[in-house]
Amino acid sequence: MKPAPVPGTKRRTADFLALVRRFIPWHDGADLVWGFRLREGRAWTRVTVRRYRGTYFIAGGDAEAITHPERGRGEYPERGERLRSWLHGLRLWMAEARRDPVGAQANLLRRLPLSMRRGVLLRRDVKALLPEWLPIERELGSKERKSILEILDRGDPDRIADMTAERFFNYCRVAYQANPRTFRGLGFKRGLAGRDYYRRYADGRDGGLLALDPRSAKAFRHWFDSQERLGAHPWEIYRGGNSTHIDLSVGRHPAGGWSVSLDAFSSSRLGETCRIALALDKARLPFCLAHRESYRKRLREEDWVGIVPEGSQIRYAWQDFPREYDVADCIQLQWIFEAHPGRNRTLMSKLRHAIAWLPEQVSAHLRNEGA
Repeated sequence: MKPAPVPGTKRRTADFLALVRRFIPWHDGADLVWGFRLREGRAWTRVTVRRYRGTYFIAGGDAEAITHPERGRGEYPERGERLRSWLHGLRLWMAEARRDPVGAQANLLRRLPLSMRRGVLLRRDVKALLPEWLPIERELGSKERKSILEILDRGDPDRIADMTAERFFNYCRVAYQANPRTFRGLGFKRGLAGRDYYRRYADGRDGGLLALDPRSAKAFRHWFDSQERLGAHPWEIYRGGNSTHIDLSVGRHPAGGWSVSLDAFSSSRLGETCRIALALDKARLPFCLAHRESYRKRLREEDWVGIVPEGSQIRYAWQDFPREYDVADCIQLQWIFEAHPGRNRTLMSKLRHAIAWLPEQVSAHLRNEGA
């Protein structure tokens, strides 16, 4: 007797989506979204399904999202077991939700481990439990922190009447010399001209800035207003990723003239950015520091840190939190438990009440059978 054929991943994907569509979705702009918390043995997985312009995107755990209709033509055997497990979990959830959707959600939140929830915790509390996490105090001494807070408490400086490439490169010279350790392995030398530092260490896509007449305000204005710099990164003076680089950008001042802005959001570059700000201030070069309120709160340990579910990505997780919390950094709750072995039960009790938990939107209401 031949064994029963095993469904392909495309068929399992279609079967899974057929069950998903039995639930009422919520709307995110023009998208339809379903969210589930599915039990897989002793573990839980957060599965989200989004329909965008007729295509479904299924995301769960740290695996790559599954699309349907599949953009490729081949089968993906490694997804088969995952889809089989999700199908089983979704069938169990459907049976529970059909009986009592409100009660099913209440039971789910009661059973769901705290490590699978999203919430916010005061940075000072995080530091008390994870002293080695993002040690800003080791990058900046108390005197430096006091000085940068004084800068943050000031208003923005007056406009700069004229801007030239040479003036911008003078800013760059101060900015590079503020953090020699950053460029230690790249042959950093003191005393170079700002243009030379920029050529060595900036992003490289200067959009024609290096070719300008250095002392001509007219040349700078023409270049700034032209299409030449579009698509380039002339202001990225410290290289990095989408949120881990440092920009020193020139812009039009609302009152006429120009302004210079120092901009780096990531806390991984907060120390370097603060040292640049201190150096620019000492050199009496007027500038604005972006993310002023966020920096102020982070340095005083008064901001909210995001708590993300176990297995979630950390780098861009701050973007998923409501704007009013002004989250800049995130952790997984498991990090705290791992740092305090043997105290999980006590910590669980404390954190359950200390963390402000975000609402959990779970798909639990089913469509009418005839809908």
